[in-house]
Amino acid sequence: MISGIINVLKPAGMTSNGVLSQIKKSLHPNKIGHLGTLDPSATGVLPVCINKATKLFDLYLKKEKVYRTIFVFGKETTTLDSDGEATNQNGVVVEETNLITVLKTFIGKQLQMPPKYSAKKINGKNAYDLARQNVDFELAPKEIEIFEINLVAKLSINKFLIDIKCSAGTYIRSLARDIAQKLGTFGYMGALIRLKSGNFDIKDSVMLDEITEQSIIPLENVLKDRKKIFISDKFYDKINNGCSVKVDGADEQNIVVYCKNTLFGLGNIENGTLKLSVNLKEKND
Repeated sequence: MISGIINVLKPAGMTSNGVLSQIKKSLHPNKIGHLGTLDPSATGVLPVCINKATKLFDLYLKKEKVYRTIFVFGKETTTLDSDGEATNQNGVVVEETNLITVLKTFIGKQLQMPPKYSAKKINGKNAYDLARQNVDFELAPKEIEIFEINLVAKLSINKFLIDIKCSAGTYIRSLARDIAQKLGTFGYMGALIRLKSGNFDIKDSVMLDEITEQSIIPLENVLKDRKKIFISDKFYDKINNGCSVKVDGADEQNIVVYCKNTLFGLGNIENGTLKLSVNLKEKND
């Protein structure tokens, strides 16, 4: 089986790891992993790395995301989404003009407190497990960045459709809570769909029950937008054995390396010397 990435359209009601389990059963890859968890109730783009593509986690995991969400104001839930139990509520009615003004204040870098019902690790345990057990614990805030946040439509009283472009690691549920606080009320995330994850767009995604080996985007296509270097054929054995080679070119990180028309992987050029940092070459190449 080739290595690459499947742009999965995750269905609602399934965990991200559940998506991996289903793909394992149908395709039987040697290695598999996803590029960023989606909550079980959320839908949308979930890029899944197959075989050698799992070595690209560090390169693609931290890419920016684009979401479409529904925020509901006037009430808060334990999980900060529609699955939780109601905890706080008031009679504040949020006006569109006030919401637009507050949304603008969230653009930029900021510290965000993750939800207690999250996959954050506390002494090796998932925060959501501790929260369900009513264990008292503290989470540390994390720096995130909001690049764009726009009101799309008012759906009904205190229910709004909002688009968000943000850094990896941003909790949209926490954003609903924090925006509501600035509006003088409570809030939670009513629904969520991920429209983009890095270069992977929902318009190109594949439904889980339609996935075949042909759904795998080959590594050459995944990396097609990155800078490339083509090494002389005489260096094939040296590169294949993990040795450094002399090249012409400026210092560069994570450049895509080819030799004899074979994709070797990602390499770093420093002081005229190239060394592979990520080996993506298939054994039968």
